Amino acid sequence: MNETWDEYLAPDEQVQTLQERRSGLVLWVLGRFRRLLAENRVDDALYFMDEWFEWVNKDTYINESTLFFDGDELHDLYEQSKG
Repeated sequence: MNETWDEYLAPDEQVQTLQERRSGLVLWVLGRFRRLLAENRVDDALYFMDEWFEWVNKDTYINESTLFFDGDELHDLYEQSKG
């Protein structure tokens, strides 16, 4: 596994999509955190945010296994494997 924080510029045509997905993910994380707090599940909320910060922290990301995929591509691959 790569031990450095490499930065790769996204192709121009993908920048907007990546920004929208990142924004959507952040909003979902914050919404989930707030919901857990509203349900008085403070421990769960704190564990949830701890995992989120581990995932986005460039100093600890190397210890996290994360897979990214495009849902449409995954579905196409599944359909191809069936037949």
